[in-house]
Amino acid sequence: MSDQYQEFRSAGAEVLAVANATFEQAGRRVRGLKLPFPCMVDPEHTVFDLYQVESEILSMGQRPGLYVIDREGVVKYAQVGWQQWEIPGNAEVLEICRKLTLA
Repeated sequence: MSDQYQEFRSAGAEVLAVANATFEQAGRRVRGLKLPFPCMVDPEHTVFDLYQVESEILSMGQRPGLYVIDREGVVKYAQVGWQQWEIPGNAEVLEICRKLTLA
């Protein structure tokens, strides 16, 4: 996502990562990644609960999820999996974003 961030911005999209961690924990995890987009911390799991990406059984407690939300806050695309490979690639998500800006 980092490599194609500007393409997403050109399509009218904003990328936001959510870490189910404290600010300190997330900082340690993402410091070396040098993400060009914001990373929100969610230590209370508010966002994780809202989007149902937490699992007590599989995926080390966290399911991979990807959401495309329009400017009005309506979820236009959602994919939650059990493994990271189930999440669509950047090209597919970028096309979804481009279609939203044309609608």
